[in-house]
Amino acid sequence: MGENLFEGRESLRVRGERASLWACIVAAPVVIAAISLIFPSVSLSEFVLLIVGGMVFVSIARGRLLGSSIRIEGRQLPEIGELAESVARRLGVKTPQVFVRDDPFVAISAAGIGDPYAVIVSSQYYEHLRRGELAFLIARELGHIAAGHTRITSLLSVSGRENPVVALVFGAWLRKTEYTADRIGLLCCDGLNDALGAISITTFHAIGRRVDMHVLAEQQRELETEPALRVGEWIAAVPYATNRLEALRSFAQSPLAATWRTRMASGSVVPVESITDPDHVTRRETAPLFRRLGAMLIDLAIIGSILKTPLGAKVTKVAAISATDLQDVPAILRPLISHAHYSYGFDPGVLLTFMMLFAYSAVLVGLSGQTLGMMVMELRVVTTKYQRPTLIQSFWRYAVALCSMMTTFAVLGFFMRVHPHDRLSRTRLVRGRKAA
Repeated sequence: MGENLFEGRESLRVRGERASLWACIVAAPVVIAAISLIFPSVSLSEFVLLIVGGMVFVSIARGRLLGSSIRIEGRQLPEIGELAESVARRLGVKTPQVFVRDDPFVAISAAGIGDPYAVIVSSQYYEHLRRGELAFLIARELGHIAAGHTRITSLLSVSGRENPVVALVFGAWLRKTEYTADRIGLLCCDGLNDALGAISITTFHAIGRRVDMHVLAEQQRELETEPALRVGEWIAAVPYATNRLEALRSFAQSPLAATWRTRMASGSVVPVESITDPDHVTRRETAPLFRRLGAMLIDLAIIGSILKTPLGAKVTKVAAISATDLQDVPAILRPLISHAHYSYGFDPGVLLTFMMLFAYSAVLVGLSGQTLGMMVMELRVVTTKYQRPTLIQSFWRYAVALCSMMTTFAVLGFFMRVHPHDRLSRTRLVRGRKAA
């Protein structure tokens, strides 16, 4: 039986990676509130809008790449395409689309929240890289894709460039993902020297070839003896290069690295997501109630934070009742009557929130097949034939859903595995990370 890269006791994920992600998500409101004290323009609603905007941008990024980059295929720089296919086979993952563009800041990056993913290589760095070093870098990005990192990082920074606010909020998790990706890269290149050379080139660019790695390691020992010098890494999305080099040296000598080299050499690595889509979606593959509800609540929270609209009843003080008015009232009833001066009603802002929810859902599902809530709960909207719905089909789906909310049948439909609006729009909400 094949072995999966990121599951089980011998997973290649760095310890604590997933825990740090949830810790960052839970702490995000507090961190953003602290940042807003220094930079008033930064708030939770602006941060959520950044992520929603990133999701839309990722959906149209492929068109921008096709229009302004070189897609690697056929006779177009075949050596890069062949190397990407070789690394993908070794890892047991699907080969992404590979592009080359002129980028002086980012050597290589991966983008996408579902198939087709894209790996973008900088032409300015490519000229300085040897084959083994390029294999290390491509494998790192395929590792990011296979581990699911790209589904989140693409929303935080589509271009691959570091965003200071994002680094402060998600930096603890982002740094761990880099260590995980470095492990994947090391297993797919010719040796430790290629990995160290690739990091040197991407960090120091043209002069990277002249850097003495042994002298650079001495800087790491200085960092270890002076804790104050490590603060700069805590507010960055990428670990210090010296820390990455030291972690790679340790991993290269570990039993875990030896185990995975043997497995990859024997071809026992199975695809991270070995999904064979059937011709039609079956009822069993549709999303269960708790996942649907969880996704909707997450999306409601996102819309509520953007609109700053309360989700609940509206309480209004009408008039105070004095002690004199209560003299003739039996003592047992006085607590009840004393609170009767509050009236309760439905907040009209809730209606606006739901209308915005459907508009937000229709656009994101039409562009990428899922909302942020669906992405967190690992759900996606597909047609009955497992295709991604069109933008028009998505708007029709949510228009029907909005109309059905006005009927009592919608309450019963919510508990069905296939909702009425799914039946009418010929769509299904299914489980699975892979985008349609």
